[in-house]
Amino acid sequence: MRRARNRLSQSAQAEELYAVFAVAAVIALVALIWTAVHLGAAIDHLPTPANNPVLLVLGLLRKRTPWPLAATFVVAAEVVSASALAFAVVWVVAQHRGRRELVDVLARRLPRNTNALRRYSELEHAPVAAGVGPGLALGYDVVSGAVIRQSWEDVAAIIAGARTGKTTTQVAPAILAAPGAVYTCSNKRDVVDLTAGPRTKVGSKVWIFDPQGIAETQPTWWWNPLDMATNLADARNLAGLFAAASRPPGAQRDAYFDPEGEELLAILLLAARLSDEPLTTVYEWLSTGRNDRVVSRLAAGGHELAASALLDVMNQPDKQRAGVFGTARKDVSFLADPNLGDWITDRGDNRARFDTDAFARSTDTLYSLSKEGPGSAGPLTAALTAAVVLSAERLAARSVGGRLEVPMVCPLDEVANVCRWRELPDLYSHYGSRGIILVSFLQSWSQGVDVWGEQGMRKLWGAANIRLYGGGSNEQGFLHDISSVCGEMDTRQLTTSYNGGRGGRSRSYATRREPIFDVAMLAALPRGRAVLMASGIDPVVIRTQSVLDGPYGAAVRDSLAKAAVTVTHSDRHLPFVESSQSHELEKEPMNDDD
Repeated sequence: MRRARNRLSQSAQAEELYAVFAVAAVIALVALIWTAVHLGAAIDHLPTPANNPVLLVLGLLRKRTPWPLAATFVVAAEVVSASALAFAVVWVVAQHRGRRELVDVLARRLPRNTNALRRYSELEHAPVAAGVGPGLALGYDVVSGAVIRQSWEDVAAIIAGARTGKTTTQVAPAILAAPGAVYTCSNKRDVVDLTAGPRTKVGSKVWIFDPQGIAETQPTWWWNPLDMATNLADARNLAGLFAAASRPPGAQRDAYFDPEGEELLAILLLAARLSDEPLTTVYEWLSTGRNDRVVSRLAAGGHELAASALLDVMNQPDKQRAGVFGTARKDVSFLADPNLGDWITDRGDNRARFDTDAFARSTDTLYSLSKEGPGSAGPLTAALTAAVVLSAERLAARSVGGRLEVPMVCPLDEVANVCRWRELPDLYSHYGSRGIILVSFLQSWSQGVDVWGEQGMRKLWGAANIRLYGGGSNEQGFLHDISSVCGEMDTRQLTTSYNGGRGGRSRSYATRREPIFDVAMLAALPRGRAVLMASGIDPVVIRTQSVLDGPYGAAVRDSLAKAAVTVTHSDRHLPFVESSQSHELEKEPMNDDD
């Protein structure tokens, strides 16, 4: 019914438009004739015709007013000029419409508080850290054309489906615009190919953590996850990271064995740290089921209660003990992969040891790569993410004002797949005030629910100052929420009644409220457009820009060319990278001074 009413309304509007065009055409024709006759009479030195257009036209039709010879040439000139003008207007309109989407037109119907929007579009109103630039550019406001930015006090959550261009329009630009250290995680090598070269050129040291060989990177350095287990509380956090990252999406926790397994794992992680053993030793201990030397080492380190708890687990009945040990071993099953050992173990070959505290003080760039599925290094990626962010938090606590002097930018691409950090929603809200700029990327709302649960996902989404939907979702509930936030507009509906006996009809109009963006339109959001819902402002539609078209385009292309040579030499194929032609965007680069 709604679509039928819309079609009737559109038909009535078309009829009205045709009527207006017809009247305008008649007026234009009369004006053309009036001008031609008057100019022709003046040129041919004939008596001045009537000034009244109606009397003039009637006189011409009745042949009471002579048609000047010069008027023919004037008409020809007028027709040529009008045709040229009409062609120019049609061309300009066609070019303009070719770059516009329906969503751009409807964006003008969104409620708009211009004063509030200035925080994100005008530098003098935005929180700007001294000497580090204006913030991260998200895109252009389709209404005003202004650049919309994420300030150095904002954290973001971005939901965009596969192949919507989030790597080239959000992840890569954020990395390249970062003034200090950058930590990013992903399940593909494209982010490395796009940004590693430009970051190196500006003096940033590049680290690539690639235990699964996604970018074919060799372990020229190593990191010890046990650096996080300085005490039992920290060891419990590390055990929780391993457990959450190892659990399949949607899996239910066992009320007894999962907590007991995590506690056992935490105690053994602490014991390995006290014994100066590598992380892989923990997997060996869990495989044996009993090791009195570990108990002694804990007691000698002043952890008598932890040693007693470990001894209690080892003395449990066989089936109960096997269940607890088996649960803990499952949480670190990734350690059985021999390819991971070189990345987290000192082999005595003089490789550099990665220090998260030193990284937080630097301008280095760290790429952490892993992919989901069997053999995933996701637990290590999650642990490395937490280690880097917590080091930055400690540094911020010791800094003036409780925030980093130079912000750290952390684009967490595919966060639900490669960085399943259970505590992330609880920590999200205060990181902006610490100068730790987190940007979490999800393909769908359901991905977040799988990791953090419904309440946890709502907590993360609500804590983000910047909430961005980039299209590609078909989740009705999530899209309905966005539609509700965008508000409604008044639409005029036409009703036509027919009188069968007399053959007449009557028309009437009614005004009704409809969503500005309904669920169907949001599901089909065109590539290159995103709906921004930021704190303190009404929703805004933005036009995103590929990093290849922006101020870093030349450096990015050079980086891609070098990556292509490297991949060719290793008999690999360069992964898909979005071309600059994939967006129908205006070539309006965001320059460094914007």
